[in-house]
Amino acid sequence: MKAQFVTAALKSSRFNLCAVFVAVTFICASCAQPPEDEESTSSSRYLYVASGACYSGGGNTAFTNATSSNLVYRIDLATGIKDITVADYNSSPSQAGDSPVGIASIDSNNMYVLVENATAGARRIERVAKGSDGARSLFSNNTTALSVALRGLHLLTNGDLLINKNTAIEKISSANVRVTKGVNPYVNAPAAPCATSTTLMSKVSTLSNQFIVFLHAATSQNRFGFVKPEGYAAGGDCTPAQAAPNTAAFPVATAYDAVNSKLLVAYSGNTTNADINSIYAYNITETVSSVTVGAANKIYDANQYPTTYPYLLYGISEMVLDPTDNSLYIATAINTATTIVNYAIEKFSYDATQIGVSNSSVLTRSGSTPFYDYGGDTKCIADMMIAD
Repeated sequence: MKAQFVTAALKSSRFNLCAVFVAVTFICASCAQPPEDEESTSSSRYLYVASGACYSGGGNTAFTNATSSNLVYRIDLATGIKDITVADYNSSPSQAGDSPVGIASIDSNNMYVLVENATAGARRIERVAKGSDGARSLFSNNTTALSVALRGLHLLTNGDLLINKNTAIEKISSANVRVTKGVNPYVNAPAAPCATSTTLMSKVSTLSNQFIVFLHAATSQNRFGFVKPEGYAAGGDCTPAQAAPNTAAFPVATAYDAVNSKLLVAYSGNTTNADINSIYAYNITETVSSVTVGAANKIYDANQYPTTYPYLLYGISEMVLDPTDNSLYIATAINTATTIVNYAIEKFSYDATQIGVSNSSVLTRSGSTPFYDYGGDTKCIADMMIAD
């Protein structure tokens, strides 16, 4: 009996030791930090970045397809730390000259990437997995729709895509069918008050009523305009339009605050004179069939740095608003050199209640350093989006 008791005790001790070993091993393994290119589960929401060729206003020289970082990656919103590189357009299966210039979230697992490439037939839209493997497949390489330099894309609520290229806005359905107005692109050479808008369509987006918002950047033709959701067929389909605050201020980015009906528009140019490198907030009134632009309030001007604004925004290339906590993310050049040396991403707290009351208080910088500082992966910042 005594021997049996000892044997049972030894077995029990060995079992407990094994359990402790397994538990310790599990704890140590869970403490290990995943390398950058392994998918992290630290946050369910990210700032996705396309660091392809971008536009920072007339007179500023940004990076080209050949000199851009040409990566798609995501940054953890909670930490400001790069989570993973989703796609690298510097290596296979990419083609020489590829540059990711637009991104849009399809669902929690996939996204679209718009790829600019001047080589004939190489411009395309890819479907890319958001995970670390970044599996990529061709969605569209419609050579008619994607015929000239591509600038960006916007995903509509029905799954169709708007693509802004230099000269027009194209629409491609979720089934990869080009949607035209007659024989023309979906928005092509709109008449007054939107004329002339055929040089550089820098951005495209939509309002809550699905009216199309476009930015057009060209000397003495700097404006934003609104087109009916059905596209542009006749003069009345594009109205209203709003000229830039200065003929040398080129519209480069928008963010729409749907809760307060404010359209934020960023302008860039090659001086720090008043209104050139600035951000305006425009009052918007939407109905099912119309858009009206009301009062405009300037909420940033590089001309007033550092006296009024203790931070520099110059050569902005993109911005995106997170409506869940009213954070505004802005991609900006790191100094005022007209040959831009790099970009950083700044984060601001956005307070719409101060618009028209204390405009210099609308944006408050979150911290004393950029949310995501410049480096080898921030040349340029062509597009950003917030998604899971």
